[in-house]
Amino acid sequence: MINYTKPIVVIAGPTASGKSSLAIKLAKEINGYIINADCRQIYKELKIGTAQPIPEKVEGDIWYIDDIAHFLYGHIKATDHYNIYKYQRDVQKVLDSNPDQVPILVGGTGLYIDSIVYNYDIGSKKRSNSEYSRKQLDSMGLNSLQSLIPSDILESLNDSDRKNPVRLIRTIEKGTHTHSKGSPLNFTYFVLDINQEELENRIEKRIDEMFVMGLEKENRGLLGMGLTYEVQSMRSIGYREFERYFKGEITLSELKLDILTHTLQYAKRQKTWFKRNKEVINIKPSVSSMLNSISQL
Repeated sequence: MINYTKPIVVIAGPTASGKSSLAIKLAKEINGYIINADCRQIYKELKIGTAQPIPEKVEGDIWYIDDIAHFLYGHIKATDHYNIYKYQRDVQKVLDSNPDQVPILVGGTGLYIDSIVYNYDIGSKKRSNSEYSRKQLDSMGLNSLQSLIPSDILESLNDSDRKNPVRLIRTIEKGTHTHSKGSPLNFTYFVLDINQEELENRIEKRIDEMFVMGLEKENRGLLGMGLTYEVQSMRSIGYREFERYFKGEITLSELKLDILTHTLQYAKRQKTWFKRNKEVINIKPSVSSMLNSISQL
């Protein structure tokens, strides 16, 4: 669980909604620093496809952008497995090391954010469904397999994995850390309210920019490092779609369309997640509107 009594600010929202730049502006106003809450931007080698911010200066594991400290970006190797148990542990370390500033959680991974602000009590032991043999699992239908996975873990999987019996079985066999909500932190939870048409335009533009920046080259380089599409990090949007492209099964245009489709689907799931939380404050991307809503800072 998180041991922290001071105020914490969250800036959440769908991908490409402008969270990062807004967070930097807010941090300057409130003597804040930024903690990553995007489950894809944690990976060191996955830069372009995750829209990872580009630091101007790096000191140890701390990135500085416009003189604002950023934590938990690119701190995990793409070959490593990561989960909310490890994320909560890492956030606690950051909070402990910065007692005089205001932490701002920034990202679109609702499970990561909620594990902090709702103070999940995450068990160190894994919960598994070992009572089911591989033979039994192989005989189950899609709905049955999905029912064996906690709803928040299932929601965190991408579309293809949630519909893939093999992926679901592997998730079940690996087990998941048990968790329940504890005493909430003192938080202000902002979710960016952006027009759907504008969001779609932003996403499409971002994908085009990723290819100009060298997304294909980045993917080829990752495979050259020995990574495969079985690795957790490579199942991310912007990476897994290249598997079919590199096999010659789809064209470049179809590849871009796949990434766009999956990103739009992901953005929709993100919106659905944030709507569940009654405490969220939906705002337009504006520092002044956030400052008016923040109390006790």
